[in-house]
Amino acid sequence: MKARRELTVGRWGWAAAVLLLAPGLALASIGKISALEGTAKRTNGGQTQELQVGSEIELNDTIDVGPASNLKLLLTDESVIMLSEGSRLIIDEATFEGQDRKGFAARLGFGKIWAKVKKALAGSESKFEVQTDRAVAGVRGTIFRVDYENTAKTMVPAQKLRMVVRVVEGRVVVSQMVRKAVKGQTPGGKPPKKGERKQVAAPQEISQEEWEKKFVELQAMKQVEVGEELGSAQPLDTNAMKDAFGRFVDRNQ
Repeated sequence: MKARRELTVGRWGWAAAVLLLAPGLALASIGKISALEGTAKRTNGGQTQELQVGSEIELNDTIDVGPASNLKLLLTDESVIMLSEGSRLIIDEATFEGQDRKGFAARLGFGKIWAKVKKALAGSESKFEVQTDRAVAGVRGTIFRVDYENTAKTMVPAQKLRMVVRVVEGRVVVSQMVRKAVKGQTPGGKPPKKGERKQVAAPQEISQEEWEKKFVELQAMKQVEVGEELGSAQPLDTNAMKDAFGRFVDRNQ
């Protein structure tokens, strides 16, 4: 009996050791790397792992793509994400039931992302969003690309950052939060001369800073640029999508 009990404990101990030593068995996987040219890594909870084809991606991962590199991620619902060199993507939300997507949201810190989003089931409220510091691109079933780069190509203030959303197929709603004008009056007129008395208007109530959402809906073959202001929809610039990243996308669709 004693020997049997020791054997049972040994089996459980071995199983626990396998789980601890094999992070690839993590249950939080939301997709895997299906193509990689060059180098990339993921960081989660302070732990960094070099990526390769077949590597699992999890919720709250930060994905960084190295120089002269490109990456393709296949999500659980068979949606596809591709990232260009120098891109950083943070996975904030990824909820799936089986192979059905309930919600997905990621932040593009900088770089370029191309996505082919599997259409949600009829009547589903599932979302797919890509966010930058400039705006949010929300989609249902579509193919689109987001470039978020420094227009000056140097380290300059954030106002030089530009986001361009390009829609190849389907529909994308791009929304931006902007400050509303502050209510109240600004004192005007010339300053009084030295020694001159001038009546000053009583203090007036000024509202706290408020925000409002502006948005533009893009149909297929349209694009929009977002700087400090949200632009209007323009025809798709297909030449801009023929760069090195665009060629990687073409090879891996």
